[in-house]
Amino acid sequence: MTEAITSLGMSEEWFWNSELRIVWNLIEKKKELDLVKMKNQAVYIASYVWGNDPDKDKGEVMGIDKPVNSTALSRFYF
Repeated sequence: MTEAITSLGMSEEWFWNSELRIVWNLIEKKKELDLVKMKNQAVYIASYVWGNDPDKDKGEVMGIDKPVNSTALSRFYF
């Protein structure tokens, strides 16, 4: 919870003076931002490391939006 508050620029004093619903919404917003960061990293890995075109592969991201295929996951182990 502290990470969510500090990463979005709020102070501890703000936390103690605010209502529970506001703090709850702030934590939910942090979760959404973390999901966006994970998707951006997944697109980066797919496009630059594996050579896929990110414009062609728009849509759901494996492992974040939909479950990962176990056979596809086994290729990561050598």
